[in-house]
Amino acid sequence: MPVPVSLMSSQMLSPQVTPTNCIHTEPQCTAQYAGSDIGTGSLYVAETAISWVREDSMGFSLNYKQLIAHAISKDVSAYPRPCVYMLYETDKRQTAPSPPMGDEDGDEDEEEDSGNVEIRIAPHSETSVGKIYESISDGQLLHPDDDNSDEEGEEEEEGYMGGGGLG
Repeated sequence: MPVPVSLMSSQMLSPQVTPTNCIHTEPQCTAQYAGSDIGTGSLYVAETAISWVREDSMGFSLNYKQLIAHAISKDVSAYPRPCVYMLYETDKRQTAPSPPMGDEDGDEDEEEDSGNVEIRIAPHSETSVGKIYESISDGQLLHPDDDNSDEEGEEEEEGYMGGGGLG
């Protein structure tokens, strides 16, 4: 069972069990959670969750339903090597800190206040970035977003999907 990311905000890593039913497994992946490098471990893209686990069995798991977006990032100003970038929704009630003293509008720490966290996974082999991205996409297909399923169907019926041209 995935450990909620909201619980990791104070401890970041928790004991993990190696997942089964993996779509893809990638050893030697460096992970960054909310801007903090947390080490090297194995990435497991399973049918139920995305898990990253170090040799000491400490790591994290991400639930597909809370994965807002994922992409391949090659921007070396954001991270020193190609990686898979993920934006993950956390439980805002548990992770949003009080605004710092003197920052009443809470603009600082926008990432934490928004209830989202950025995670980057960089495999040892840069050629694996695309495979990891595709595997996460395949895993997401197994967990469709319940909130938007009706809206997407309506858009398809009205001809908005697939974007042709004007005419």
